[in-house]
Amino acid sequence: MKRRAGSIGIGLRLAFAAAACALLGAAPLRAAEPDTAETRRIMHEVFGALKEVLPLSLDEQRFADPAQRAAIEKSLAILSRNAGKLSGHGAGHDSSFEFLSASLAREAAEIERRFAAGRFREAQFAIHEFTENCVACHSRLPDPDDAQLSSRFMDDAQVAALPLPERAELAMATRQFERALAAQEAMLTSREFDVGSIDLLGYLDDYIEVCVRVKRDFERPARALETFAKRPDLRASLKSDVSQWVTDLRTFAARPPVEGLEAGRKLAQEAEAASEKGGEHALLVRFEVASGALLRYVASLPDGDARAAPAYYWLGVIESRVGRSFWLSQTEPYLEAAIRLAPGDPQADKAYALLEEFVVGGYTGSSGEHVPADVRARLDQLKHLIAKSRDHGRS
Repeated sequence: MKRRAGSIGIGLRLAFAAAACALLGAAPLRAAEPDTAETRRIMHEVFGALKEVLPLSLDEQRFADPAQRAAIEKSLAILSRNAGKLSGHGAGHDSSFEFLSASLAREAAEIERRFAAGRFREAQFAIHEFTENCVACHSRLPDPDDAQLSSRFMDDAQVAALPLPERAELAMATRQFERALAAQEAMLTSREFDVGSIDLLGYLDDYIEVCVRVKRDFERPARALETFAKRPDLRASLKSDVSQWVTDLRTFAARPPVEGLEAGRKLAQEAEAASEKGGEHALLVRFEVASGALLRYVASLPDGDARAAPAYYWLGVIESRVGRSFWLSQTEPYLEAAIRLAPGDPQADKAYALLEEFVVGGYTGSSGEHVPADVRARLDQLKHLIAKSRDHGRS
């Protein structure tokens, strides 16, 4: 369902990307966080840099203006350096945290290099994709940490004046979820935004994700989507999806909360089976409810607990269905975590099969497969781990 393919707000994303993911709790799985005092020190430094680069990043011409180059390079260097610090913290933690933190550090460094080389459009595009993963990480579960600092940043006059899409995405990335929902709901009713863009660029998906998985509120989105469904420019296929979302939201609102591994897994299995018949987008609410239950289950366990393996597997399945970006999908680290935690479990084979299909598919085009050597080596390592565990179990 990876729907977000547009380039709206690229300038904003250039300013914010590395800081948002690196410094506001971006690990998709439960893992030890950096020292709180050090994190706050880094955040203050980064937000200072953002206040310098943000106004410039909103205008493509100003962003490429030679007179602004030194200031932008300095700010991007700060962002890249702090993404690197996050990668250092990731060493020794669970495989998903290591995977994402290392990938984010590499991408931040690459963005800095592209800008330094004068490849401004490439840098903007890279950040556009990069920031989507910040939003995906931060919309997993509620996290009150650093809310006050994030709120002050959102209160900045330049940020408050941003267009609704950029404001909503920035609010999500800084965990200011009430502000994000307010901006998203304004978009749903504003004729400034056509229905096609709202759907294609993933704003509906974002809205449901925050309401269902973060806020655990079913009534609010049901009401908002009922109003949205009355728009005369709503095409038939999307109207059908919205109708199903409203039905599912009302159903879950009337039931006891979905909690625990078994309930989350059962719902994920049912949604996955239903998606095989088509209409995958209509099942978004069910997938988000399932993922929320599984994430809460993982968060209740100690780091490295093998009992989390089946939850990670189903989180990987769900992410392959509803993930918002090809750039750094959480499908891969979730499935890798499932394998590493329980390589001897039969489900490890299923996790590996889906992981290989997902990864190889991302490097396949009209000229065939072009899987990088390091990516293939990582897949081979996981395959060997499964085989070694099986051999050990038979001995």
